[in-house]
Amino acid sequence: LGAMSSIGMMDPAFFVGKNELLSWLNELLDLNYSKVEQCANGAAYCQIMDACFPGEVAMKKVMFDAKHEHDFVKNYKVLQTLFDKKQITKHIEVTKLCKAKPLDNLEMLQWIKRYFDMHYGGNEYNAVERRGGLSFASTGAKENTATNKPAAAKTATVKTGAVRVARPASSSAPKRAGAPAGAGGSSANDEQVAKLTEEMTSMKLTVAELEKERDFYFGKLRDVEITCQTNERTDVGSLVEDIQKILYSTAEDVVVAAPAPEAVPEAQPVAAA
Repeated sequence: LGAMSSIGMMDPAFFVGKNELLSWLNELLDLNYSKVEQCANGAAYCQIMDACFPGEVAMKKVMFDAKHEHDFVKNYKVLQTLFDKKQITKHIEVTKLCKAKPLDNLEMLQWIKRYFDMHYGGNEYNAVERRGGLSFASTGAKENTATNKPAAAKTATVKTGAVRVARPASSSAPKRAGAPAGAGGSSANDEQVAKLTEEMTSMKLTVAELEKERDFYFGKLRDVEITCQTNERTDVGSLVEDIQKILYSTAEDVVVAAPAPEAVPEAQPVAAA
């Protein structure tokens, strides 16, 4: 298991989008998450591993309603215990994940889904029953399908309405000037700001992913360029081998280009006596 858990950054898992990940997560664990950073408390990660290895995760120690970082850490300790037990070498960036940064939790969710796909035995899994009916959303609340459905509908409304908000934004100034400031107008403005902020955060996340991917590939091209410039070997096979090591290396690998052989000085002719 330890060897199979070494999933490099070039693995297709790290090209799976957040919408696909959230859809998979919500279906597996019977949730209604709308953002990857909602996984920051670690409870979802623990339960995904419980689905992979039924009965081997200390589910009674998992705090599904954790809302503070010191409680998040307790959940990650449960996760780390399982990793150690199964000899999983994946390093858990606890500090970063607890900060609920979208990119960090996206990468963790991408990795854990890949691991799940590789190890899940196909057994039936009742997520609500395994967590004792506790809800991720509210402290100590029991799962209730009647209350969960409106929450899912509200999430869908936010997603589809985010694009429409940008159009009436230009007419917001005349409304303020022509009508007295009231509680209703302020509430509408706050709602618009919240939706636009969410859209902007999503765009920043996408840009961060693209920049990371760009830097990764640029680094490879630069390494290949240096290898070609500093190697004057006639053995094409060894040069090709060095380039292939660079191309197929992951972000965790360190590839050192083989040094070029030292030039042998030519013999100088001896002057006749």
